[in-house]
Amino acid sequence: MLQSLQFLLDPTLLAALLLGVAAGFLAGVVPGIGGRIGLLLALPLALVFGQFGGAIFLVALHAVVHTSGSIMPIAYGLPTSASEAATAVDGFQLQRKGKGAEALGASLSASAVGGVLGAVVFIAAVPVVRPVISSIGAPEFLVLSLLGLALVSALSDRQPSAGLAVAALGVLASTVGLDSLTAEQRFTFGQLELWDGLETISIIGGLFVIPEMLSLVVSAPRTGLTPGSAELPRMLAGMAEAFHHRMVMLRSTVIGIVIGMMPGAGSSVAVWIAYADAAARGTTGTPFGEGAIAGVVAPEAANNAKEGGALIPTVFFGIPGSSAMAILLGGFAMLGVDVGPQLLTTGLPTALAFGWTVILANLLTIPLFLLVVPFLIRWTTLRPASIAAFALVAVVTAALGSSSSPLALPQFAAGGALGVALYLAGLPRAPFLLGFVMGPLVETSLAKTLQIFGPAAMLRPGVLLLGGALLLVLWRLRRPKEGASATPAKRSRPVALAMLAFMALLGFAAMAVAGGYKATAWIAPVMAAAVMTGAACFAAWRVWREAPAASPAISPTVGAALCLYLAAVPVAGLIPASLGFLLLARRTFASRWVWLPAVLLLVALLQALLVGGLLGRPLSFGCLDGFL
Repeated sequence: MLQSLQFLLDPTLLAALLLGVAAGFLAGVVPGIGGRIGLLLALPLALVFGQFGGAIFLVALHAVVHTSGSIMPIAYGLPTSASEAATAVDGFQLQRKGKGAEALGASLSASAVGGVLGAVVFIAAVPVVRPVISSIGAPEFLVLSLLGLALVSALSDRQPSAGLAVAALGVLASTVGLDSLTAEQRFTFGQLELWDGLETISIIGGLFVIPEMLSLVVSAPRTGLTPGSAELPRMLAGMAEAFHHRMVMLRSTVIGIVIGMMPGAGSSVAVWIAYADAAARGTTGTPFGEGAIAGVVAPEAANNAKEGGALIPTVFFGIPGSSAMAILLGGFAMLGVDVGPQLLTTGLPTALAFGWTVILANLLTIPLFLLVVPFLIRWTTLRPASIAAFALVAVVTAALGSSSSPLALPQFAAGGALGVALYLAGLPRAPFLLGFVMGPLVETSLAKTLQIFGPAAMLRPGVLLLGGALLLVLWRLRRPKEGASATPAKRSRPVALAMLAFMALLGFAAMAVAGGYKATAWIAPVMAAAVMTGAACFAAWRVWREAPAASPAISPTVGAALCLYLAAVPVAGLIPASLGFLLLARRTFASRWVWLPAVLLLVALLQALLVGGLLGRPLSFGCLDGFL
């Protein structure tokens, strides 16, 4: 325990912790970024701190992103991510009543308490998790992985079978490359660059960032804080008032930790369950939905406590507890940090250091929050679209800077096309991410189970217990999900049917190709393709029967500009193409031309520093290379 805490006193690791807190605070404040996209954009920067320092940087970043994420929902009624939507219900009502400072203070207390207690549970779980993990093997990991995929499918969409189809697509995508056991080439189509599999940052960056930014551009502009302000004494009073609802805070913390430990459940589920629990028990004071402080305390405590719970399956089992944890797991793999049962023996100080990182990050955020917020929310106007162009440039830079493969850009474009199609179809994207990250674990556990245990694996107590839970979840997948918290508000039925038909046809094609692979290399892709085909057909039948709904909106103008940008990168080079894209999208971030040269120069310098300096990638200027 003390050794793990002493690790963080190293100057490099301490700098990684502090910069991670600052980056996480910024990611939480900026609308449209949040934890998942913030982690994606920060992955290249994590390489600067080395292996362990980069992991500390990423953990610290994600530990505080929900704390600062409460600022915009309360001050502007603008949730920066889906998990902050519950905070906006009562938080913005308090702001309209001139009590925004008190609501911000209450959110800070609840976030800090939830985050610290969640990390304490993570640290305390070590003596409990060690004997559990030592008694399980590949069969239990296989069923547990399948249970995690089934859970995220059941909780991610009103038609859970669609989530299962998307998760199977993610597993199928993870099989691209050389099979680790037989060295068989799978879905490489003669491309040497695909032998190592698909690029995580390129695929996931396009999948999540592009549709979020294209939808953000068409969001209505929001006006800033007008009634009241965030004076420090009033914020401190709000922090104290949060402890008047300490039972709500503790119950919500427990809910967040428990749901965080469930692979695939995620914060958006935890916050609404905590909010509903607090509303059901609230018998005095302001009604929920009309400006109740407890309505801010409950979701914020659950939101941060969930991170400590989600670290348990992520770090000790290698199974991400949420989509953000899946990105974090991909970051660990990029840095060469091994997670899994070995951390409980040879890597115990590393695992405990992650827990201390979460605790220290939450404590360091308190003075940062109190210092920054009074100035931050005095902005007179905030346009969510203003960050879309910069976020797109940043994620393209991250995708190209983190890989030297010439296929990085096409993979990013393919991920973006898939993300936009899923968004317009109203289908969940998180199951693809979890399937893509957990696919290798599923395949390895399946191969070990077949080769070592055989049919006898079905009689192991852990397999029977987890298998029973898996069957219950699969039984739940046969009918639509009830409840609005995880239901997509909009869906284009023609796009949904076309996307599900494409997935079914792709499944048939994948089974035909993978059926010719030798030894055991065919098992995982064929099984994933079969599940995807069956689930997609069932989901299409469900979608066909449901009532038509309004279609989600994206910006076709910015979408066209983005296509031109991606096409221009290999021709003109990253920096010239990025500057041209920002010129096309100038109206989203600069209303006055006088600021434009400074903005473009800053972007060019940051790209040159990140790609050419920190990552050591060659900077291309396309056709201008011969003149420079």
